[in-house]
Amino acid sequence: MNKNQLKALEAKLDEQKAYIQELESRLNVRSSEIIDNKNILAKTHDQIKKLNDELNDLLNFILMLEEEKLNAKSKGVLGLQEYMRSTIITEDKNLLFGLNIDKKFIQNRSIPTIKYYLYTFDCFIQEEHQLQNLKISHKKDLTLIVETLNEYIKLSFKNKNSSIKGIVEIVPIQSLFPQDSQNLTIKFYGNHSIEEEIQNFITLYSQKN
Repeated sequence: MNKNQLKALEAKLDEQKAYIQELESRLNVRSSEIIDNKNILAKTHDQIKKLNDELNDLLNFILMLEEEKLNAKSKGVLGLQEYMRSTIITEDKNLLFGLNIDKKFIQNRSIPTIKYYLYTFDCFIQEEHQLQNLKISHKKDLTLIVETLNEYIKLSFKNKNSSIKGIVEIVPIQSLFPQDSQNLTIKFYGNHSIEEEIQNFITLYSQKN
């Protein structure tokens, strides 16, 4: 084999090596694509499973509501849908004060979620009370009075060995013009009546002032 033939053979080998490298590169790219596709398929499968689970939960929830509606009609108990519709709570979270309900929960949850929470704890009592002859000069006085009232109510029910849960709401229009009235109107949504506690609180407040 002469030099020219050897050079030609080496050139041919170099071409084959380059072609092999190109094939290896294509193979690597294709392998990566296959792996990516497998990952995508796996993620898609997980997403589909999650959606199916959520759909099942939603269907179960709908069935539960329908069953509850039928039971409520037969027993005369307020159903969830009717409760959600009939319970009107202000959107202004600054006017809502929890009775054994965390303040952060009220601030971070939507009004429908808060209603559902109240429903699950049998907070079917809805009352409106007027606290009369109060010293109200600023908005902060409203907050202080309601917070003090809540503590009094919690203590009262603790002494009764009874659990109280609910929300006290300052009537929105009153919060805008506190100086125009010495009376404070509140709404209450809870699992027990607080009428007795309100009357006792007014009596105590009047004695101190």
